[in-house]
Amino acid sequence: MLRRLRVSRRFVLGLTLVLALAGCSNMPTAPVMTPDSNASGGGAPSQVLGLLDGGGTTTTNSKTATIGLLGGTVSAGDFTLVFPPGALLSPATVTVTQPDLAHSVVNLSIAPASANHFLLPVLMTASARKMDRSLVSVACISYYNPSTGKWEDLASTVSLLGLTVSTPLSHFSTYRVSTDGKAGW
Repeated sequence: MLRRLRVSRRFVLGLTLVLALAGCSNMPTAPVMTPDSNASGGGAPSQVLGLLDGGGTTTTNSKTATIGLLGGTVSAGDFTLVFPPGALLSPATVTVTQPDLAHSVVNLSIAPASANHFLLPVLMTASARKMDRSLVSVACISYYNPSTGKWEDLASTVSLLGLTVSTPLSHFSTYRVSTDGKAGW
């Protein structure tokens, strides 16, 4: 005997909207936008409530993207930032730049400047594949403190299997992977 299940239209429409917003966000599983795939002919795709990736620009070692309420990921060079949902209250433009791929230094910026304090930590992960394997286990991420003019080590997690170094960030600045106070590679 076959039973019919009645589902309200509001429920179906609400579920469809939630899935559409989550599926099209700047999450690691989001579709990749190419310049040719933009239907508007060259500009960034429309944003819905600041939740969608605004496209962005990329060079070999720099990436700019819009991060909204649902969070997202931005990678450039050897560095990846993961914004958890709720880290930002409004959309912000994030730029990750590794000025020289031969050095483990990254410059992070965010606009507007008022967004440079996160409600939840942003995870920064650096690839340590270029680093001497004997130094990976003692590697950490350091922050350049402009007040003192010195690098300060941050609590970092090392993955020997993945050859990565990670740390949670509460704000953006200049960071590097280091060992014993020296740049890592």
